Amino acid sequence: MHRFNSPPDWPEPPTDSWRPPVGWEPDPTWPDAPAGWGFWVNRSGRPSSGPIGAYGAIDAGRLELAAADPSLVLMHA
Repeated sequence: MHRFNSPPDWPEPPTDSWRPPVGWEPDPTWPDAPAGWGFWVNRSGRPSSGPIGAYGAIDAGRLELAAADPSLVLMHA
C-alpha cells in the first residue's frame, strides 16, 4: 500500500487512500517540491516507489531497466 506524501506547503490529500488520478498535475500556484522529495511512502512511512504511472512515482521505463539489471537498483537507492 502506497500513500501520497504531499510536500511542505501543499494541501494535504483529502483521504489517506487518495491517489492522484492519471494525468494529474499539481496546481501551478503551489511551491515546487524540495529537490529529491519522495511523493510516496509505504505503510511504515518509509519512502516508496509508488504505484507505476502515478504522479511522482517510478515510471515503467525505470522499473523495466531495474528488472533488466538489478545492480542499478542498488546504485539508485
